[in-house]
Amino acid sequence: MRIVVFSDIHGNIVALEAVLADIRRTGWPDALFIAGDLVLGGPRPAESLALLRSIPGARFVKGNCDDYVADLQDLAEDALFARNRMTAADLLFLDSMPVRASIEVAANHSLFVCHANPQNLEDPIKPDSDEAIIRPLISGITAEVVAFGHYHVPFVRHLPPWMLVDVASVGLPRDGDRRSVYAVLTWQAGRWSAEHRRVEYDWDAVARDFTTVGFPDADQAATTLLSAHYAW
Repeated sequence: MRIVVFSDIHGNIVALEAVLADIRRTGWPDALFIAGDLVLGGPRPAESLALLRSIPGARFVKGNCDDYVADLQDLAEDALFARNRMTAADLLFLDSMPVRASIEVAANHSLFVCHANPQNLEDPIKPDSDEAIIRPLISGITAEVVAFGHYHVPFVRHLPPWMLVDVASVGLPRDGDRRSVYAVLTWQAGRWSAEHRRVEYDWDAVARDFTTVGFPDADQAATTLLSAHYAW
């Protein structure tokens, strides 16, 4: 069984289109999960959401940024930019997404998908996070594989009994590589394997688009996109 999981599109429809083209080119999976942060932070939130919602059979989980856009108390400029381009139906969709999803591939073998971690939408799991920090966040999860986004750096970490897969970010990678990234998880011959795929897209066009659409602090948003690094 072949399962695609991607996350953190952040309103970058150019990157999303490139990833979907790559998925089609390599063969449509048996299941596809989208692990949150769909629209906030990019120049084309409404277009990105429309495309995401058109993906046949896609299963969604909510990210922290989806909450920010749907929460009428969040007055941050980038949240307002995204929210003002959403319809009432769009906002309801963002607000009503589940916070976790799973799929069973065989008896006693399954995949669990969340945004940041199984307990909340905010606390990141990093490749070098102390085991004492990670284990309470995954406690109670019986699935062998836990796939998530939120921290935009792809990695696979084995922490028995789990395999942790950070699928990273379609729209805003932060590991120094500007290419979009998504994960393919395969159950075959009684074992799991994980592959991260990198996809080229026209990030310079997206950087220019921030100014075109009047994105708040467009120059800084473009710099963040092109740097492909966290600020700290």
